[in-house]
Amino acid sequence: MSLTRKEVLAHIEQAYALLNAKKFAELNPLITIIQDNLNVLGYTYPSDNARYYRFFMLYIGAFEQVNMEVMHSYVEALEEVGQVLASDYEYICSYYKACPELVYEKALQAYPYNETLHIHYALKLQVEKRYTEAIAILKYVLECYPATTEARFLLWEIQSAQLEDQVKSTEEADCYQLLELASATHNLDVLKGLQLDTRLDKKTKLLTFIQVAIWELRSVEVIELWKKEWKTLDLTDLSRYVLADYAKAFMMYDLVPQILKAPQNPDFPDADFTNFTEYKAFIQAFTNAGWQLVQHHYLLLGNAAYFHSKNGNAVKICLRNGLALNDKNPLLLNLKAMFLKSEGSYQEAGATYHEAFRNGLTMDNYLQYLIELNNRIESYQGVLDTVKQFHIRHTPTLKSMFFKARALFKFHRDDEALAVLNEALQDFPLHSLSYAPWMYHYRMIINKRKRNYTQYFLDQQAEINYYVDGDDDYFDTTNLAVETIFEQGEYEECYKYAIYNHEQGKLTEELYPIFQWICFYDFLLEKPDDLQDPTEANINKQPETFEDFRNNGLIYWMLDDHTAAAESLMVAASKSVNKAIYLKLALTCAKEGFKNSLSLTICETIRKEVPEAREFKTDYTYAQILNDEHRHEEAYKALLDVLKSYPERSFFEFPKDYNFLLHILKNNVKAMENMSAYTKYISMLLSRDTPIENQLREQQELVKSQSEEDLFLQHNLMENLVRFNFELYPEEQEELKEMKMRIKAAHFA
Repeated sequence: MSLTRKEVLAHIEQAYALLNAKKFAELNPLITIIQDNLNVLGYTYPSDNARYYRFFMLYIGAFEQVNMEVMHSYVEALEEVGQVLASDYEYICSYYKACPELVYEKALQAYPYNETLHIHYALKLQVEKRYTEAIAILKYVLECYPATTEARFLLWEIQSAQLEDQVKSTEEADCYQLLELASATHNLDVLKGLQLDTRLDKKTKLLTFIQVAIWELRSVEVIELWKKEWKTLDLTDLSRYVLADYAKAFMMYDLVPQILKAPQNPDFPDADFTNFTEYKAFIQAFTNAGWQLVQHHYLLLGNAAYFHSKNGNAVKICLRNGLALNDKNPLLLNLKAMFLKSEGSYQEAGATYHEAFRNGLTMDNYLQYLIELNNRIESYQGVLDTVKQFHIRHTPTLKSMFFKARALFKFHRDDEALAVLNEALQDFPLHSLSYAPWMYHYRMIINKRKRNYTQYFLDQQAEINYYVDGDDDYFDTTNLAVETIFEQGEYEECYKYAIYNHEQGKLTEELYPIFQWICFYDFLLEKPDDLQDPTEANINKQPETFEDFRNNGLIYWMLDDHTAAAESLMVAASKSVNKAIYLKLALTCAKEGFKNSLSLTICETIRKEVPEAREFKTDYTYAQILNDEHRHEEAYKALLDVLKSYPERSFFEFPKDYNFLLHILKNNVKAMENMSAYTKYISMLLSRDTPIENQLREQQELVKSQSEEDLFLQHNLMENLVRFNFELYPEEQEELKEMKMRIKAAHFA
């Protein structure tokens, strides 16, 4: 049964599907049908024939033992109908152990910029130990596509193999080729041997000493050699690039312009080859033209100008010249994006980062740069989203963890930020140039908000250890300590930090009111001669921030305006994360100024808004003020609350000789006319061995008013005054005599 052309094509498409699904049992009868009806395709539509040839190429490749001769015949058939594609050559060339040399020659000439074909050819040359040709091919690939990691690793492997062969060979090797291979593979044994090779000229031999020094000495020693020896010598271009790359790797960008000379413009060969020999000459000339090397040259100089000299014009020149050679160079585009970011052109910087990524910038670097950009424009949700993407593709780094924690901190998600900081500071090495000190700083602030002062001071010391005394970062940390220790009420310790920073000229302006107030409030702390007293001029007439209101409050306090001071401190409390601290400070101020009404307002605010901050002092002060305001029932209730809440403190806080708390209780129940409670408290006061005179007289008055007929009780109380050596008034002496006479007449006559 014959098929139509369309039916044959449909069968071919079905065969493709079965082949991809590896359903060979169903595929074989279908192939027979296609082959029996192949003549209906004719040669009118070459693309139809190409579908058939291409299918059978793939089908042959499915077998464990590939029939290369048959596969090659189908490639030739594709060539005859003018339908051969780069992918067809890539497929047959992937069988590099069996694929004929001729196929590679045709493929590479047809597609001179296809990196896959060149890598397959390099693999074939490696198998055949044609190392020199393989190295030339791979260098050409990397010249065209420097981000091809596979080619770079393969080049290293082949160069190492060729070097090993030459070292083991009994024949004399080319010393310059040995140097090239040893330099490329960092083979120190060979490099050290070449230091003794008299065939090398002096200029070239210097490269061996540079390479060995770089790999064996510390960076400071290498830089010392550059300054004292190598800087004055005539170096090869390769030696200069080795040193420049080394300086860049150690971020010593100041050395890069000293090392590099002006680059030469690349001289590109014409791609007019007609045979494979000419093609090999073309790729060699293309590699030697130095297209990538010149771009790298501009990149090194551009990085030096950006990171070290901050010379914007130099950066622009390097970018202009480098991108003129290759406007898709991802590293130059990345430098351009960083420069635009530093210039404040954030939108253009973002677009340039995207372009760099599309042209080969690695995903990890791309995401990290986007994190920095989002952080710069304060898009903290963008930071979190990008960090999430980065952590999907890469294990977390100290940098990514820092930006995640900072973004969470900015959103006031302190618990989440603290968890990230704890993990990072525990799991990562914390060297001096890392994000570690900043992470300690943010953890300090969070612990300050949480009033975890023990951990705060541990982190403060850890952060300070990264700095040198005198650095701005050092004083930023100690200035934060001034504020923190002030809020703890440790004024003497706060004074030590403040006066040191003041003497160094590093105490920030907003902390001076704290320093002035400490010297004002604690007379034992010596006020520096050059520290001016505050005046009305120091008051911020339009306060907005927490610091504005806090400083106004302290200045008003020093100017004896206790009402304005306490009110400002109350507003500061409402804007502070440590609300209770500033409410208590406001209460102290109002109480010192005898502002009872304002003091009550502050106490009630504490009880309502920050009840967890209540303590003996605040609750007792509240009761005292209620008593002073003659609000006896409220005062009595508040005092009982103090007794219940702080029993030990209430007992030990007051001296036995004169218990103020008990006196206030007694006075309030007396004013409330609660005579039962009044009697109880009077009795408690008289229970001591030596009662106080006025307490005895007060009890005497109580007895007179309530037990006027009880002569014995009145007599005994008056005798107590005499027994405790309290002098009786004349009228009291007469009253005592009369009382004795009445008792004698009534009971002992």
